[in-house]
Amino acid sequence: MPGSVIQIRNALLNKKTLGYGLMSFTWRDPPVPFEQAANTMRELLKTVPSDTHKILFNLGEFYGEPFLNLKYAKNFIDTLDATEKKKIMVSVKGGMNNATITPNGTREGITNSVEGCLNVLGYIDIFECARLDTKHWEESFDTLIEYVDAGKIGALSLSEVTKEQIEMIFNKKNYKDYIASVELELSLFSKQIIDNGTCDYLNENGIPIVCYSPLGRGLLTNQIKSAKDIPKGDFRAMLKRFQGDAMAHNMILVKFLEENFIEGKDRTLPQLALAWVRKNSSTFKNINFIPIPSGTTPERVRENFTIKDLTDEEYEKINDFLKSFKTSGDRYEMA
Repeated sequence: MPGSVIQIRNALLNKKTLGYGLMSFTWRDPPVPFEQAANTMRELLKTVPSDTHKILFNLGEFYGEPFLNLKYAKNFIDTLDATEKKKIMVSVKGGMNNATITPNGTREGITNSVEGCLNVLGYIDIFECARLDTKHWEESFDTLIEYVDAGKIGALSLSEVTKEQIEMIFNKKNYKDYIASVELELSLFSKQIIDNGTCDYLNENGIPIVCYSPLGRGLLTNQIKSAKDIPKGDFRAMLKRFQGDAMAHNMILVKFLEENFIEGKDRTLPQLALAWVRKNSSTFKNINFIPIPSGTTPERVRENFTIKDLTDEEYEKINDFLKSFKTSGDRYEMA
């Protein structure tokens, strides 16, 4: 196993590592102005606890105009001193046809993607194909491994894969030796990876999980209480879980959390939701769960990265409730 992969995997297994998603800066029309984004990222560095091990910046080549998301991160990182730069790791999702947002895992597709990302960043700590190209996945990995062996990429990650696909990849050649993490959706509203055995399998293999949409796509932020609160043109307006009766049902979970774990406590709903994601590391003891909340304003970043913890008793009480609560509307189920 390459030394860089071991180092990166160990960094992600460290419980003091935090994650930050940058998608919201650029995957919108118009993008957040860079200076506002830079001010927000500066606030992030001020807010994270001093004992934070690493901060994982989660980027996407196709988050808005191709490579714009990477340019925001690179331009900000270039303003930091050497000590601050050492705190940051960069994970990039690519391997897509940027025009159609569909997987392109051919050697040519992967090469074009990686070279474009390297042209902006110079070096990539973690590269992940945003979606698995099921027709060319071996070609994808063989190509990416060459970049790791050449020292241009530190390690690889998987993204939005099923348990069966993870097993298929781990059992092929030496691919597992190059994988530092797996990025999957996890929140109080979307805990499929816990229920379907994916977390058990990754726990057996010691592979940390980077958790996207940890705030339930906004349902756990107190900003969205009905479909009327969703911005015009936002894809969430098309999802069943944000509509009518489904939304009313889903707010039962929010009410339960607020009444039992927020009222009279020194924490907010987003802080509770993020604490629950991290707390899963106490159940799956061989891995680490790293939520990657976004936040495009200093105020939101201060809230998301002022770390609050759950007690064992609180964690157990929430999980007992979740056993009888079923989210209305699957992750990508349309209304």
